[in-house]
Amino acid sequence: MAPAVAAMARQFSASVTVLNAFHFAPDYVVSPRFDAASCSEPIAIPYIPAALELRNQREQRLEEFVREQLASIEWKVRIEDGDPATVIEWVAKHEQSDLIMMPTRGLGRFRRLLLGSVTAKVLHDVECPVFTGTHEPEAASAASRGYQSILCAVRLGPESDAALKMTGVLAEAWHAHVCLLHIEVSSDTENTNNSVKSVQKAFQRTLEASGYSGADPRICILDAAILKGIRETAIDEKADLVIVGRGHLRGQISRAWSHVYTIIRESPCPVLSV
Repeated sequence: MAPAVAAMARQFSASVTVLNAFHFAPDYVVSPRFDAASCSEPIAIPYIPAALELRNQREQRLEEFVREQLASIEWKVRIEDGDPATVIEWVAKHEQSDLIMMPTRGLGRFRRLLLGSVTAKVLHDVECPVFTGTHEPEAASAASRGYQSILCAVRLGPESDAALKMTGVLAEAWHAHVCLLHIEVSSDTENTNNSVKSVQKAFQRTLEASGYSGADPRICILDAAILKGIRETAIDEKADLVIVGRGHLRGQISRAWSHVYTIIRESPCPVLSV
């Protein structure tokens, strides 16, 4: 994931916080509370000397890794105690992060069948966009040449605005080709009568409002199951990046959001979920 992080940071002159959660003996150590509004720093856990030495060694290795991988980028290293997903959420809120970029751990040849539990929790709990995927080598290759083809898969509605805005920003930055895939969640034929022209107008209005001034995007209407359709369209478009909305309207979880884990597992390239 480091090349993708470096490419994103350089493109937008962003500073990077490289975070590691030290979750030592989770069954025996009570993690510090991160939910207090006035808490600017978590309370340190009084580790025994051996555990503290292990923590210090991890922090040193992390700094060495960052110096090698993120040269010429403004960065800092944080190592925090506690459950990884909770730590990530707390630091993202405390630092007002614009984007979380994290690999998801697969298990050997079964990596596409499972999504790391930490990643799943982060996707569910955090509000800022999350960049992840099960294809780290492909992500590194795309990052080295820039994102040339972006697929944005959304359904028309209030939840699509954030994904479309992100698509416009990234497409503008990398001069990328954009394919907009309209998801019609309902299978009823009466709900699939929108023409390509009407969908294009709706997408274009949103993209223009977000400042996108690139070439007209290609418009596709999903004519297959959501998961299969997104994957096949990404392959056809040779997409370097897929952007989807998580549909996290407060108090409501959309059907499209319920597919986000599988979209990430099945995508042939990294996924940025908004």
